[in-house]
Order: sequence, then C-alpha cells, then structure tokens
Amino acid sequence: MSMIGAAKRSYQKEIIAFTNKRVAVVLKDGRKYVGELKGVNPETLTCVLIKAKRDNETTEIHRICLNGDQISEIYLEEAPFDLMGLKDELEQIFRRPGDVKVYDEAGLIVVLERVKVSETGVDGTGPVADRVRAIFDRYAKTQTMEE
Repeated sequence: MSMIGAAKRSYQKEIIAFTNKRVAVVLKDGRKYVGELKGVNPETLTCVLIKAKRDNETTEIHRICLNGDQISEIYLEEAPFDLMGLKDELEQIFRRPGDVKVYDEAGLIVVLERVKVSETGVDGTGPVADRVRAIFDRYAKTQTMEE
C-alpha cells in the first residue's frame, strides 16, 4: 500500500464520516449553507444537503446540491459523538478481552457479540442490552451536558 493511497483512503473516510451530520458549507463567494449532509463525492467535494438554510435566511431549502468547485470549506456544526469514550465506559462493566469490540469505520460498538451500539442508540434485547442501554443513556446525557 502506497503512502499516497493510504492518505487518500484516510481523507475519503473522514469526508464520508460527515454524512448524516449537521454541517456548514462555505462557498468561495462567502455564502454559507447549513444543513444535514446526505451525500458527498470525496473526489470532487460535490455534496447534497437536506433541510438547509442559506446564511441567516429563515426559509428552509428541502434539498440542495452544491458544486465542489465552488466550496471553500465544510465543517461539522455539532460535536461528534465520542465513541471511544463510550467504549471505555462499557469496558468498566464488560471486562473480559473481546467483550467490547469497536468498529470505528462503521461507528459501531458490539458488546458480547450481540448488542450493537452506535451514536443513535442500542440495538438488542434482553438483560445485557438493558444494561448497555442504561450505560449509553447515562453517557449520552453527560455528553450533552458538556456541550
């Protein structure tokens, strides 16, 4: 694997991680759009925003495609969910090696190979899922308090 290839994949991974997040897109002419990023071409930076607003206007734009040639910057409007911090919390309860696995690219934690946790919540049923959900809820609450 070449250094350039690895850097390109890392860049694309970072850009794609903005998908489904609230972002601000600043164009070269100074106009700014804020909305949810639904799609982005990592090669050209052409992107699609939904529920967007331009600058300080109140009118919401249902869907807009912005040409990558016109974009000067894209940044997150909200702090990302700290997946590794949640993993640390879970590992205090589930202590055996392999009990808590992180799939960073997917934004996913898997506990005891059956309970899935992402920034949106816990997927699973039963006593283990209930315990993980309680940890998640407590952790998510502390994250919103810090903002």
